[in-house]
Amino acid sequence: MGKTDKIQNRFRINGGLSARKIREYLPAMIVTNLSTLLLVSVDGMVVGNFIGSDALSSVNVFSPVVSFIGAITCLVALGIATCLSTSIGRNDHDGIRHAKATAKFIMIASSIFVAIIQIPLVYAFISSYHLSDEMNRMTWQYAIGIMISHPFGVISTIGVYELQIFGKMKALAKLAVMEGIINLVLDLLFVGLLKFGVAGAGYGTAGANVVRCTVTVIYLAKQTDIYKTGGLKPRMREVKEILTLGLPDFAYSALSAIQSYLMMKLLLEVFGSDGGTIKGVCTFCFSLASVLISGILGSIRPIVGLMSGGKDTEGLRILIRQGTLALTCSTVAIVTMIMFFPSLFYTWHGVKEIPEGGIASLRIYSVFFIIEAVNALFRMYFANRKDTKFATALSVIGNVSLPIIAYLLSLGFPAPYVWASYLIKEVIIFAFCITRYLRWVKNDKATSTEKKGILYLSVKPSEAAKASNMVRHYYADEIGCPPRLSYRVGWCLEEMVAYSADAKDNQEIQNQIVINMTPTEAIFTMLDTGRCIALNEDHDQQLRTTNNYEIIRRMSSSVDYQYILNLNYTVLHFNLQDLKHAK
Repeated sequence: MGKTDKIQNRFRINGGLSARKIREYLPAMIVTNLSTLLLVSVDGMVVGNFIGSDALSSVNVFSPVVSFIGAITCLVALGIATCLSTSIGRNDHDGIRHAKATAKFIMIASSIFVAIIQIPLVYAFISSYHLSDEMNRMTWQYAIGIMISHPFGVISTIGVYELQIFGKMKALAKLAVMEGIINLVLDLLFVGLLKFGVAGAGYGTAGANVVRCTVTVIYLAKQTDIYKTGGLKPRMREVKEILTLGLPDFAYSALSAIQSYLMMKLLLEVFGSDGGTIKGVCTFCFSLASVLISGILGSIRPIVGLMSGGKDTEGLRILIRQGTLALTCSTVAIVTMIMFFPSLFYTWHGVKEIPEGGIASLRIYSVFFIIEAVNALFRMYFANRKDTKFATALSVIGNVSLPIIAYLLSLGFPAPYVWASYLIKEVIIFAFCITRYLRWVKNDKATSTEKKGILYLSVKPSEAAKASNMVRHYYADEIGCPPRLSYRVGWCLEEMVAYSADAKDNQEIQNQIVINMTPTEAIFTMLDTGRCIALNEDHDQQLRTTNNYEIIRRMSSSVDYQYILNLNYTVLHFNLQDLKHAK
């Protein structure tokens, strides 16, 4: 493996492509999540400032129900996103069409399901709290509007992930800003001006969700082909795949909702009526951290799916390192701000007298943001590697432990230390995640060794000829690949790298190349940031080709091409048997 190592060391994947795409997507995702923060947090802030702490507490008493409905949404939305992105990564055009047909069916079915199931769910949750008459009244007032919004929210959330997959980050940001502003204006109108009380906040959220859902569906229908399925009907295979892929995050979200419910009951017992107020401020701070966490994860998600589908394990490893660094730095910054200015967050919610233990609770709780962010990245990684059983089991084990840990802490420590249960739970999850991830890395390296070295390269246009020569004479010779095959691979490498730079007139083009050769066949895969290769429409598959498409097509057994996420994604297949019969 010495010669192969020499090639990979010289042209080692530098992570430039993934870093560039993260930087490209991140601003729009941050704007999107800031708007989402405005959407989910403005209700508590408005009612807290206009009505008082009890109103703020009633909004947060209802939050476990919202979380549980969100878990159902995660199941379908993340499953659809992962199914679509990995199908795109595999260049599986038939699979993409079937996935789109099934996604459309699941979107409609899940919104109807949520509209029905939430009615008994809301009644059961609110009744179990045994609230005072006044608190029960305010909670139900808020619940009505939120229940109206839930079915529309399911469709909007699925649309969010579909827009991410298509790289429509600017549109996503505009939609989120629109929804956040509408929610704020309606809340101020209904609660502040028209004096609807807590109910006004719920109606404001419902109105914003209905508008967002409508505009999202119209945009997707006009600007993408997500709803164009060629008359295909949903297949049970895709239904099963989508639900399986979404299962880890559903398990995590559902258990988080149950945790939120149990923690809410415990907090009301430990802190009294102040428990809801403290929970509201802590939840807001986590939402603030989630602006960055979800922004980074949203920027990474499409690239993870693409690389997973293309089996670019080296690129995945680099992407996980980049994501971990970005998530750690951003969450440390948020936690530092909370540590130094905790009272500021209570002031924003209209809390004039901070409850006893409120400051300590917020500081202790915030530390868990750092570990939670990295664990969320691992969950995404495992889902895309189809390691769903482990991810689901991990969510169950880790999340079930939270209320138990919290209860034990409440027995032997002062009330604020109950919040340390979140950190302890995430540390347990992280230990399992890092162990599993390292096993995946070890298996990937073993697979590469068994196949006599899969090349993972980043090649500068100025070094394309050198890289081609080394692939032909070092890598191909070592594995016994005949010149008839290896020279074609090398020529196509040189041509594709040079073309990406010429098409954009830029020598700073980023690329990631995967080459897998055997004595009888080879696969060349390339992702690059060059300009979209000239279109050659082929019904609904929209295969794109280079100006010298005919030459590359004759040099290889087959060519698959897509322009996705503003990237050229080319897969060339070479088979020695086919080449022997070629004219």
